[in-house]
Amino acid sequence: MKTHSVEILDPESGLFVSLTNGGSGAIMIGDDVIAAAPIPENGLDRLDDGPLSLETDRGTLEVEIASAGEPIVFDGELTGRHEARLAGMTGTLVDQGQTIELDCSGVLHSRDGAENSTELTRDLTIILADGGLICVASAAPPGTRKHSEEEAVSAVSHPRGYIEFEEVLLSTEYDGAGRQIRATLELWPASDEIAVLHGAGSVISGCTANVGDRQINTALFRWSLDGHLGLGRYEISAARDQAG
Repeated sequence: MKTHSVEILDPESGLFVSLTNGGSGAIMIGDDVIAAAPIPENGLDRLDDGPLSLETDRGTLEVEIASAGEPIVFDGELTGRHEARLAGMTGTLVDQGQTIELDCSGVLHSRDGAENSTELTRDLTIILADGGLICVASAAPPGTRKHSEEEAVSAVSHPRGYIEFEEVLLSTEYDGAGRQIRATLELWPASDEIAVLHGAGSVISGCTANVGDRQINTALFRWSLDGHLGLGRYEISAARDQAG
């Protein structure tokens, strides 16, 4: 599988990077959007065998990526085959003459495309403060009007084990422009021996891009799940006539 997207989170500097093949690319520090532009369909292929190197109007981003931990693996009819794993991110961000040294975490996603078209996709990752990673992916076929009709998959990869979830309930609140600002999450494990995981998140920063016939809202969320804290990307891609 080829690299599909990468995200970088550095709480110390406030840096949030989200790059998706054939989708949206964004670099933010806090609420300040340093760069935002569409990415070509094969724009991230070089990450399969090399570092990340980008130029912005304000400087450069140079990052070495080292995968770490057990990957989360999905394989759905609509979501396609999808692997995600934590990664160590080391390098530098040069912004307006200031150099920021990076030694932080991120997520590297690889994906094979699904055969069926989708009207709406929602991709959510949470990097937990205790070293775990939660991923949620959902997709809706054309004509869908209810979240209950979406295909949704989720799992957590953690130093203490790997858990797949049988049922995913992701409820989202939007602002007047249709951007996600708050969300609640319920994850029901396949085994009765493991408790349901409940969480809530709220937006820290975000941006919107129009790519082809789709509107993509990319946001960094802060999460609390049954006392476990985390940060991660929540990205929604919708047909433009359905966005908002």
